[in-house]
Amino acid sequence: MEEEQTKGIGDYLDILWRRKYWVIIPAIILMTVSAYIVMAMPAIYKSQGVILIESQDIPDDLVRTTITSYADQRIELIRQRLMTTNRIIPIIEKHNLYTQQRNNNASTSDIVDRFKQNIGVEIVQANVTDPASGRAKQASIAFRVWFIDESAEKAKQVTDEIVTEFLSENVRVRTARAEETTSFLKLEGDRMQKEVQKTETEIAEFRDQYSDSLPDLLDYNLAMVQSIQQEISSIENQIMVMNDQISTMGIQLSMVPRDTVGLNAAEPGQPSTAEIELQELKSEYRSMQSRYSANHPDLQRTKRQIDALEAELGVVGSPRSELESQLTAAKSNLQNLKQRYSSEHPDMKAAEAEVSRIERMLQDLPPDVANESTGGQQQGISSNPVYIEVAAKIDASRREVGRMRQRQQELRNKLAEYEQRVYKTNQVQRAYLDLTRDHENKLNQYRELRAKQLEAELAQTLESESKGESFVLIEPPRVSAKPEKPDRPKLMAMAFVGSLGAGAGLAILLELLFGGVRGYAQISQLVGKTPLVVIPVIATEHDKRRKRVNRIRILIVFILMVIAGIAAIHYYIMNLEVLWFKVMNKLNVL
Repeated sequence: MEEEQTKGIGDYLDILWRRKYWVIIPAIILMTVSAYIVMAMPAIYKSQGVILIESQDIPDDLVRTTITSYADQRIELIRQRLMTTNRIIPIIEKHNLYTQQRNNNASTSDIVDRFKQNIGVEIVQANVTDPASGRAKQASIAFRVWFIDESAEKAKQVTDEIVTEFLSENVRVRTARAEETTSFLKLEGDRMQKEVQKTETEIAEFRDQYSDSLPDLLDYNLAMVQSIQQEISSIENQIMVMNDQISTMGIQLSMVPRDTVGLNAAEPGQPSTAEIELQELKSEYRSMQSRYSANHPDLQRTKRQIDALEAELGVVGSPRSELESQLTAAKSNLQNLKQRYSSEHPDMKAAEAEVSRIERMLQDLPPDVANESTGGQQQGISSNPVYIEVAAKIDASRREVGRMRQRQQELRNKLAEYEQRVYKTNQVQRAYLDLTRDHENKLNQYRELRAKQLEAELAQTLESESKGESFVLIEPPRVSAKPEKPDRPKLMAMAFVGSLGAGAGLAILLELLFGGVRGYAQISQLVGKTPLVVIPVIATEHDKRRKRVNRIRILIVFILMVIAGIAAIHYYIMNLEVLWFKVMNKLNVL
């Protein structure tokens, strides 16, 4: 069986021609209905305002703003704040929007959602060159705010209010941010100031508590230690010199007779030869006492010589006087030994034992012995001026040595105090450095906060005087004369094409469902043989008249449709005179 012959474009055109009424009549009906629907659709007007994002007037190097977010972030932030239910409802009530929905008791959320759908914010970006890096980048230079409504006037009014809200909200947000920053830095600066004052109080109390051991006084304390040590050493040398002088004067005193004897006396005030010899023997005897024991032959021989001279001179020796002389010599010997040996040396111990022995002997003397007199004079009073003078010098020197030792002890106490100060300085220094370091850190933080506070105050002044980055309305909203929606010419063209397509589709569908055998090719295919004769259609006069009438009708319908289309363009789309001038302008005729 042969395959069915595929229809060509000629066949389809023949079908459309045979069923032209099924194409034209539905197309006209659909076009009329579509035109009515398009014309009946409510006009939606759009009002738009353009806001320019102006950069800061004063360079950032001079005054730095406290706003760190980008412009598009702030725009979105302001949009979110304005698109809240509490901000939208007053606008809807003020401009009496969506009256029908509100009268029908529509929910608030539905009305708010419709308002959000009718409002739009579009950011305008441009390719700019970054002055810091020199690279090209996109920057937000402006943004558009628009609102659509069935009333052009209401769309303009709402857009005006929204634009105003954007401008005022931007100023409020920037000013509030600057004020918050300034207030925060001021509070932090005041808190840090109290911390600094607290640390300064602690340092002052610490300095009062350890005023003598501060690191600042270390050099002074060391200098005082050195000075005191030098003074102690100097006094020690003076004491040694004074002790030497006392020893020398003790030796001289031992050689001077205590009383002046008249038998062999020389001139007044001058000792005789026997007296000088007696004094020398006594001095030698005292010297030997420090070297020999009491039973030594040389010591006993010298003692006998002294006794013989005293008997010759008539000097009656007092036991107390003799012991006092021995005690003076022993003490002088002890002082000399102290300068050479330590207290544990055997000679030092022997000298101290000798002094103790003589002192006990003095204490053991009976009172009557102490009060015996020689030559009618009291034993304790000397009649020799030289003896008195030397004894006075020795006594003065001993008192001076006592004062020096007292001063030396005071200096040693003072030296211990200053050494304790130096010793404590290291410990005090660690605590003091911790306090001063803490104070320095807090002081630096305080200065930094105050500097930032001044910068924030400048930034606040910058924002309050609108010298920072700002939004400037460069194109205010206007009442639109042309509706934004619907686009009637486009919808009419789509309706025209759709109507014709629907009519053609209907004709082809009818042909497929109810079509018969037509034409030479279909008969040949159906019979399997070619026809012998093809008889053409013979049109009668009636058929011809009917065709003419139909053509006239079609022409009239076409003319009516053209007139209706022109009227629709004139009344619903654009005035014909304006359209004529635009067409002529496009064609460069006018």
